[in-house]
Amino acid sequence: MSQENVQIVRAQWEQFARGDFSAWADLPDDFEFVTSPEVPDAGTYRGAAAIEWMTAWVESFEGHTMRATEISDCGERVLVAFLQRGRPRGSQTAVERRSWCVVTLREVEFARVAVFPERAQALEAVGLRERRVEFR
Repeated sequence: MSQENVQIVRAQWEQFARGDFSAWADLPDDFEFVTSPEVPDAGTYRGAAAIEWMTAWVESFEGHTMRATEISDCGERVLVAFLQRGRPRGSQTAVERRSWCVVTLREVEFARVAVFPERAQALEAVGLRERRVEFR
């Protein structure tokens, strides 16, 4: 099942990379979204409130995209490193932000997405630790 989860997540992120977030309309009623703690209105949102929060975030930018740079099978969950790009509405300056998220699927549906500002936090959320290699 975990390879299937990776493929489901990869397909979704391919849409996000094109700026297509229409699949959010098909999220289950009990979907849960946990924002990265440093963004405005950070918190945990469920169902319609989660979709509203994510939609408002995307619509606050022009040309917003989210491109996965890494998708990793973590057993029951999938770890995604991603790069968001867009231009805040009313601004002439494009911005980008690197983030990580942990996706939990129930059967073939997204059940929960939690976003983190640091890779180590996302790894910890899936029960892993970042390994540091020292060269001598």
